[in-house]
Amino acid sequence: MVISMKIDFSKIACDIIVVAGQSNAEGNGVSRDTKPLVIPDAYEIIDKNKYGMKLKEDGSYDSLDFVYPTETIMRELQERNVDGVYNSDLSLSFVEKYKKSKFYSPDRKILVIKTAYGGSGFAFDQQGVGNPLYQRTIDMINVGLSLNKNNRIVAFLWHQGEHDAFENAQFSYDERYEYYYSNLLKQFLGFREYYKEFDFPIITGGLCRDWKKRYMIQSEAVEKATIDVCKKIEKASFVPASDLPSNEEAIHNGDLDHFSKESIIILGERYFDAFEAVNSLGN
Repeated sequence: MVISMKIDFSKIACDIIVVAGQSNAEGNGVSRDTKPLVIPDAYEIIDKNKYGMKLKEDGSYDSLDFVYPTETIMRELQERNVDGVYNSDLSLSFVEKYKKSKFYSPDRKILVIKTAYGGSGFAFDQQGVGNPLYQRTIDMINVGLSLNKNNRIVAFLWHQGEHDAFENAQFSYDERYEYYYSNLLKQFLGFREYYKEFDFPIITGGLCRDWKKRYMIQSEAVEKATIDVCKKIEKASFVPASDLPSNEEAIHNGDLDHFSKESIIILGERYFDAFEAVNSLGN
């Protein structure tokens, strides 16, 4: 792993926040700023390689396209640069609220593990227990944990579902619900079991409303399944997002799939509020 700052993380314990899922977890809230938003005293581990989905001639997904084992880089927590344009993700505002909360200790650092992979889901055995992105998430978390024996996972933030609301067009509502429910439940329980020494909440959120308008029934099945998984596993919460506009609504760039920068900031704040509420229930 490459560490791009002069800090000895073997001597500094970190609270680890995992961000996983697909493109809205990855962060595609387009910024008009010429410099990235950087969160002071917080850090991130990311995949140093550019990656994406391989497409077939008919426009459908073929396979994952990434370097494995994953090569990581560590840097200050910040917006990502996408072809010269900065894009916000929900971890930025989540961390800003975390730093002001009772959960934050000034003698520790905050480390965000960004494992989200745009365009991915369960439909083609990408996400899910035993599949490449599940193992990739574990590998990246383990990199963060290995830096210091006192590092701990404090939150698992998941945003995904667009992929599985679009693929498997033959599914009925009930079939889509059952498929997503069973895969998401198995994955969440898998992470909980793998890292059972840590008592962390899992926070999820609803899909972007412009996406839902195009795939309403499918999206409702996915969201219902996500809500029910959260109820099943406990210490988990679903954050509504249907009132938050897309990039197209905010800046008219044709992007109906992703939350705008302002929306993703609000979503991150809601994720923190849900995190705080879930932790309070356990006290």
